[in-house]
Amino acid sequence: MAFSYIAAICTLLCCVRSKILSVGQVPHILPHEVIGRVTSTSFVLSQPLCYFNHQTELPCTVNTCEIWSVIASGPGVHNFDRDKVRVASGILSASPYMDAFLGQGQKMYFITKLGVPRNFPCGDLPGIRYFKVGADGNCSTTNCNGILPAGSTVRVKYILIDPVTKKVVSESKWSFPIILLTSRASSSIDESMWKRSGAMVVITVILSCSLAVLALLLAIVLLLDCVGSGRGRHNIITDAASFRAQSYSTSGTYALRP
Repeated sequence: MAFSYIAAICTLLCCVRSKILSVGQVPHILPHEVIGRVTSTSFVLSQPLCYFNHQTELPCTVNTCEIWSVIASGPGVHNFDRDKVRVASGILSASPYMDAFLGQGQKMYFITKLGVPRNFPCGDLPGIRYFKVGADGNCSTTNCNGILPAGSTVRVKYILIDPVTKKVVSESKWSFPIILLTSRASSSIDESMWKRSGAMVVITVILSCSLAVLALLLAIVLLLDCVGSGRGRHNIITDAASFRAQSYSTSGTYALRP
């Protein structure tokens, strides 16, 4: 009987020690209009400023605790919430980035590191502070910040890890679903638009050719007119055998003689 009481007390103490604290903040997309805020494989979040800076009962401090982010798609949300308790100290390697989104049976989440709470203080800070999820296009390690499946829908939460036990000691709420951009397949493009564009090209070419022909004809007419005028002037001068033009010394004037 006494053994049962002791076992129950030990279990209760373990549960108390492993309790994960929570904060009310919700990660969200950066509100500022910046280039690449949401793409097909990445997005930009506001940093976890002041998320974990005033929590008590933590086994670590603002200088030693570690802030990580969890990026999950579909069942990845449930999988992480289960794994953070089930695998506890192994949570950081429970779902390596390289395998996270390979397909059926995978965890569908990965975890990447941001820093310590001291680097994400409270108060108004100058500039735009953000964290880009999916920034590493050559990701090949367990906790790298790799690109996301194109066009996927993901959710994010920030967590606090005790660097000694490697367990989750505090966490934010999950973000609302974030929908990445989808590249349109060539088969989905409206063919009628291509047909209309082709017709416009043909019309443009015909008009351009017509204008070129008209310009050429106009040039020929002008040339013939100039030639005819020149011949007329030559005949008049030649026929006037007694014509004489006086020569002047003024620069730019010339004497015209038969």
